[in-house]
Amino acid sequence: MPPLGLNDLAARLNRGERLLGLDLGEKTIGLAISDSALRIASPLETLRRTKFTKDVEALKQIFAERQVGGLVIG
Repeated sequence: MPPLGLNDLAARLNRGERLLGLDLGEKTIGLAISDSALRIASPLETLRRTKFTKDVEALKQIFAERQVGGLVIG
């Protein structure tokens, strides 16, 4: 799916889905999660980067546990 503007992204989310913010660094990935109303984002955790496949698996688990419907990268 191509990148979307925030308004378009919010319109495509299912009810109750959240946005996960990723701050990609060379050694860590900072995570923040929105509330289900998409009004406030709060720090979630910082992942220490390892191998790409392990990083993806950790993110997939967070997506499932936290009802993530979209990503904001920056």
